[in-house]
Amino acid sequence: MADCEYIANCPVFEKCRTGVIKNVFNIKYCRGSELENCARRILKKAGKEVPLSLLPNGEHLETLKSC
Repeated sequence: MADCEYIANCPVFEKCRTGVIKNVFNIKYCRGSELENCARRILKKAGKEVPLSLLPNGEHLETLKSC
């Protein structure tokens, strides 16, 4: 499976590419079976603004520093 086309500029990928979050988001959403279900990718492809706090699973974090 190919990587998400937005991976290079995705703050979630940049900030959460290590640790436990890596297994959930990067492997599953950024580079895996849930790519088509990534909430950030869906908004981006629709030409809508993507909130910085939006995670691939559709939940929000107040800040990505928590990753």
